[in-house]
Amino acid sequence: MIFEKFSKEVFHAFVPSEFHELTKAPLYNSLAYFTKILIIAFIIMSILYIPKLIDLRDQISSQISKFDDFRITGTVKQNSPIFIPEQDPLIVIDATGNEISPEKERITITRDTLFYKLFGGRKEVPLSQIKDLSQNKDIVSRLASYIFIFIIPSVLFFSFAGIWIKYILAGFVIGTIVFLITDLTRFGNSWFNCVKAVFYSSTLVILIEVISRAISDKWMISLFSMWGFHLYLVPLVIWLVLGTAFVCCLYFFKSKKHHAED
Repeated sequence: MIFEKFSKEVFHAFVPSEFHELTKAPLYNSLAYFTKILIIAFIIMSILYIPKLIDLRDQISSQISKFDDFRITGTVKQNSPIFIPEQDPLIVIDATGNEISPEKERITITRDTLFYKLFGGRKEVPLSQIKDLSQNKDIVSRLASYIFIFIIPSVLFFSFAGIWIKYILAGFVIGTIVFLITDLTRFGNSWFNCVKAVFYSSTLVILIEVISRAISDKWMISLFSMWGFHLYLVPLVIWLVLGTAFVCCLYFFKSKKHHAED
């Protein structure tokens, strides 16, 4: 039922004669529609990033090989273990020297050994091998790639949240611009309808921009970047044009409907 409703919305978002029906719904519906499109685009982008993740270990090893000599030395003293988080810990650091037995945690670090658990079971690596990066690049690159995989869920969550916020803000700004532009012409509509129109017209823009991030984003012309999130010129211009066209179609088909009733 949900998929059927969403499919209907996607179809109507590309049929000008149905635009009026879409904008009759509350603003929340247009935001929900845009969010679903973004989720689909984000999933496709994540899948396209998989080959790069597979090559990550080799890339890390290649970069580490640039060191002729890299040794880590130091002394660590603890009076009690560290649990991260405190309840049901994923990481345990215990350099007290007491004998411990790794349990459910993903990573356990003792005074002389690092234990980690991946899909193939728990493994252990002597810290002496990690301290000399230049001589043990394979082990270090494997651990680095594991740590990256370990934090992927958090990276995906915050990446999606950041992209969602970016599009929400951009959508309201573009909706306001569309409102001001069309208000100077006979195609003018309410601010709410203009914002709804912008979010319903975002389908192609979101799919193309988000998926392009995993392939090549040079063509989109980055205006500026903050915390890894880019604002691109080309998608914004396309979104503004599509949003304006959507509002113009609202006027055209509404007028056509009134003439037909008369």
